[in-house]
Amino acid sequence: MGRGYPLSVGNDRVLPAEYAGPAFVWDIDKTYLSTAFSSWRGLARVPVEFAVDKRAIPGMPEVLRGLRRGPGREIECRPLYFISASPPFLRGTIEGKMLLDGVEHDGITFKDWLRTLLELRPGRLFEQLGFKMAALLRGRLDRPRSREYLFGDDYERDAAAYSLYARWLHGELKIGELDETLASERVAADDRRHILAAAGRIPEARGRVGRIYIHLERNSRPQDFKKYGELLVAVRGAWQLSLALYQEGLVDLACVRAARDAVLSAPDHRFGDVRELGADALKRKLISREKWRRLGKL
Repeated sequence: MGRGYPLSVGNDRVLPAEYAGPAFVWDIDKTYLSTAFSSWRGLARVPVEFAVDKRAIPGMPEVLRGLRRGPGREIECRPLYFISASPPFLRGTIEGKMLLDGVEHDGITFKDWLRTLLELRPGRLFEQLGFKMAALLRGRLDRPRSREYLFGDDYERDAAAYSLYARWLHGELKIGELDETLASERVAADDRRHILAAAGRIPEARGRVGRIYIHLERNSRPQDFKKYGELLVAVRGAWQLSLALYQEGLVDLACVRAARDAVLSAPDHRFGDVRELGADALKRKLISREKWRRLGKL
């Protein structure tokens, strides 16, 4: 089977095997940080950026801190992990940015660029669905019973990858069907073998995916994601994400208000007025009217 899919896995917090609580798994690029990553020009710029050069999407650090803290009065320090298609040598830069933003985490899984290039597979740098599946399955082995909440964006294949992972985890696919789906997504045969091997190691007594949140970085239409079912929630920016998480009981009012204030103070925010975003959230039932009223006057 070789050495597996080229991942660089950092897990700084080993959860008890029986842990069945929430765990949050975030994509970094274009979900937390605004990263130019879809072209060779963008890739060339990534290695020379410093922590202070990295720009967080307005309100996302506030949401991350709220998730980490939990919705109760006591700080719960809930498990928070990241996935990044950036190279592993950027770990220090990314963690430096997180330190500046006050974002604590328990581990980051990177795509191993060096192995990819040494294996003469440069195209793999842009292939995201196979990478995300491999990274998610590897993380699940460390927290088999947890209830995962997955966060991605509409720039690459996060919705497809996360939904496929959830379907496998929930027992909706057999191993052959998983292989066929990966093949239809043009995941290379050897990468499929590594992914299927990891999938086969997930115990039968396992947790589930609670929700999938897709940040509409490209300003896509929410209806474009209806094919993935009710498990997937499409949000415009951190403000709507905080509302959806508040509805789910994952963050408190302080987090929602902090995300709103961060969006209001961002001059380059491109998703419109918070009132319009709130009205859209109510219309799409991201938040109930009862919980909306608890927010008070905007």
